Amino acid sequence: MKNLKLIFVVSLVVMFFSCSDNDTTQSLEETLSGNNALLHLILEYEDTDYDTSISNATVSNNTEFPFLAQQVTVKYFEISQNATTNISVEQTFNIANSPFNILVTAANGTSRNYSLILTKDEGLAISPNENIENGSSYTIQSSNVYVDAAQLTQDFDRFHFTAYADFNNDGNTDVLIASGLFQTFEYSPITLFLGDGNGVNANYCECGGSCSNYSCSSFTEMPNILPSGYEGLQHPRKILTGDYNGDNLIDAFIIATGYDAYPFPGESPVLLLNNGNGFNYEKLTNISGFYHGGSSADFDNDGDIDIFIVGVPSTEESLFLINDGFGNFTTTTQYIDSEFHQDTRYYTSEFIDINSDGYIDLLLAGHEHEGADTLILLGNSSGKYYKDLSSTIPEVSGFNIVVDIDAIDIDNDGDRDLILNRVDSNNFYQNYYLQVVENEGNTNFSDITNTSISNNTGANWYPWLHVQDLNNDGNADVYLESDHVNNLKWIGDGNGILY
Repeated sequence: MKNLKLIFVVSLVVMFFSCSDNDTTQSLEETLSGNNALLHLILEYEDTDYDTSISNATVSNNTEFPFLAQQVTVKYFEISQNATTNISVEQTFNIANSPFNILVTAANGTSRNYSLILTKDEGLAISPNENIENGSSYTIQSSNVYVDAAQLTQDFDRFHFTAYADFNNDGNTDVLIASGLFQTFEYSPITLFLGDGNGVNANYCECGGSCSNYSCSSFTEMPNILPSGYEGLQHPRKILTGDYNGDNLIDAFIIATGYDAYPFPGESPVLLLNNGNGFNYEKLTNISGFYHGGSSADFDNDGDIDIFIVGVPSTEESLFLINDGFGNFTTTTQYIDSEFHQDTRYYTSEFIDINSDGYIDLLLAGHEHEGADTLILLGNSSGKYYKDLSSTIPEVSGFNIVVDIDAIDIDNDGDRDLILNRVDSNNFYQNYYLQVVENEGNTNFSDITNTSISNNTGANWYPWLHVQDLNNDGNADVYLESDHVNNLKWIGDGNGILY
């Protein structure tokens, strides 16, 4: 009888603990899942799955969506058995409207709210800056003078590229000239002429344009501007100006192509840092290629001037040089879509805030007939330039080579229109054509050449446009920048006509 009683007690204890385990398990399951719980959620963007994490009542994507992502789709979700929810498979969410409310309701009517927070890669997270063009190469290149560089240097054998800026901080425009010889490996000089302020244009140009008297008395060559033994350049193509080391003196970055024929071996760019009495000279030997164009600006809004160069080297064609604030540059390609890295046929660029949104836009142009559409890649808070975030400029049949772009408000409507310097693509680099493009707002552009300019095409080609008020009437005028060229200028009337 005693043994039987013991067995009965043990049985009761086993039954008690067995019931307790079941109750505990059931309670745990209810705690983990519940009858009104969201158990799993997978979102989709451009055929890629993005899993989420659920913590208490907050749901978030584990991997950030790309910067350009706008809408994401519900691919899969799991909720408690017999529960219902206010979301459905293939439902879309606009990321900009995050967070979203997800309601899960149990069969007994109780419900639980979840907050779905969607995040995307914000890149550099740049804030807009209405002064973003200050210090850019495009802004600095605007000038109240224009010179015939060959006449100024008295060197008629070489070609010359010029940069206009106040290099000695005396308030007057100076002229920096990089020279070269076509299809040779010979190095040519770099010269600086200081202006005295009397060489301001007044419809004609001192020692340039259609002046009958090629007087260059307003400019004096500054000797010994470079260290002894400097190499110079073989084939310079463009001079960018800016305060690259933050000392309040204008420096120069000279882009070069090197020997301009097959096999196009390329050349390294040169950085000239202004020391007050000339320039410290540095050849960037880690960069070499047929770099044909470029521009500089504080595109990332961090307080210093960065550089972008473009051309057809053997490696990366669209290259950013990121400034550390002291004139030391690190090269990268991460701030532009990968499709612009190789075999693009882009040769020129400018940094201009075309839509005045505080982010600087990147204008790219080159050989349209070889697939390089003329584009305005819109600046944005991420700091990266995307093909999917761009506007395309209309082409001109037969003149599908764009060598330069300028932005002026030709009709005084408050936004800047575009003037494109085009070259004959059928008769390779033999004729020029000026195109006028109206800025319609909302990043839309239309060709208004036929109603805005006449006598806009002719023989030969010219590398650069120059925009300046030649007749002091307050309206922007345009001329083609080249040595010994008479009267290739168009006067703006302020109402959208260049004549």
